[in-house]
Amino acid sequence: MSIVNYLGCNFTLPLSPDDGDDKILIGDCFSDEENREIVKKHFTTKYVYEVFTNDFVGIWFNKHYKKDYPKSNTESQMSFLALCKLLDSYLKEGDYCELYVCWVGDEDEERNLEFDQVIDLNNFDINKIQLYEKTLLTIKK
Repeated sequence: MSIVNYLGCNFTLPLSPDDGDDKILIGDCFSDEENREIVKKHFTTKYVYEVFTNDFVGIWFNKHYKKDYPKSNTESQMSFLALCKLLDSYLKEGDYCELYVCWVGDEDEERNLEFDQVIDLNNFDINKIQLYEKTLLTIKK
């Protein structure tokens, strides 16, 4: 199974070209149309996209993952920062988007509300963000 990231926005995002070299890609890598429809129950936004890295992996990092996989945890944090940079070019002041993390196939399962977080896009400490499966991270600008 694979970790999949869904990004909910109130604006449309262009899908990434197949031959692009961006760090963060928008399209379908792990999920299918049915997964993306089911996962919408976790969002308050109008549009939902799958996001993944150019290494075709999901973004997932937390203190437990860091303990067992420090290199992968750091790579995920760097990917998250690249996602934030991309979002900064789309989000308007006062707007927000939401990032949901789960295993492919778990889109319909209940969210783990204990680990949901809200961050300010322009003022956060990457080491205080904990992305666990079945959690929602709200990113505000």
